[in-house]
Amino acid sequence: MAASNIRFGPGTTSEVGMDLADMSINKAVVLIDPALVELPTGRTVISSLEDAGVRFEVFERISVEPTDRSFQEATAFVSQGDFDAIVAVGGGSTIDTAKAANL
Repeated sequence: MAASNIRFGPGTTSEVGMDLADMSINKAVVLIDPALVELPTGRTVISSLEDAGVRFEVFERISVEPTDRSFQEATAFVSQGDFDAIVAVGGGSTIDTAKAANL
């Protein structure tokens, strides 16, 4: 996996499923800040992936201040999942965790 792009702005959250489907992604992992899972942002990402028919799994064990151990846990989860893409939903800690998991 290579880092492709960072998207932001009104409406972009609801486009993630379409974007991944357009890239022929078969299975994605969603790394999400646990505080966002049940909020509209998290629900929108999940709905977008479902609507686009993109298979996915959710990893929500993101630490506020990531540690070597939390990076290792995320990396192990991602490496065992046969994912084509990583979607990071949250702030800097989530993005840092996604970058570490992609190594």
